[in-house]
Amino acid sequence: MREKLDTLLQKLGVSYVLSPYETMPWSHYDEEQGLTCSAEVRMSPAGDDIESEIQFFQDETEDDEETGSAGGREQILWMRCEPSGQDEWAVKQLRVKGKDYVNEFGGWEEKGCELFRSCIEALQMGEIPDIEELVENTMRDDSFGGGGRRGKVGRKSPKIKPAQLMGMKK
Repeated sequence: MREKLDTLLQKLGVSYVLSPYETMPWSHYDEEQGLTCSAEVRMSPAGDDIESEIQFFQDETEDDEETGSAGGREQILWMRCEPSGQDEWAVKQLRVKGKDYVNEFGGWEEKGCELFRSCIEALQMGEIPDIEELVENTMRDDSFGGGGRRGKVGRKSPKIKPAQLMGMKK
């Protein structure tokens, strides 16, 4: 997947071209769960790479205080994009929940952008994204012979003879 910078940024939910050092953040806090989800797209100081990241931050609870542990931070998604050719950019690295998706299946770059965009859409609606569901529905191989398209063996179209349709067997 190679895209012009503005098109790539639109796929990540950024409506304008970022300048060096510039960041586009999103965030939502769910008081009931004590959970914050933050997402951001940031341009490097030299303007030669873009990073996208989604993180969960869990509040410290009374149980945490008793056990001496702190709330916690979990990196959900990390993606890096770099220039690739004349005026085009490409996704070069993608990790989701610690798993490396580079070349895992065809279209992994698009799927990574789609997952990121789905998460920020949830944040914009004031919701914590359901990461498990989004990863399950997005980060899979949809190509022929890949996930979800099994069982086609033996589904050959039948040969229809016109004489049989009219009940006349020869």
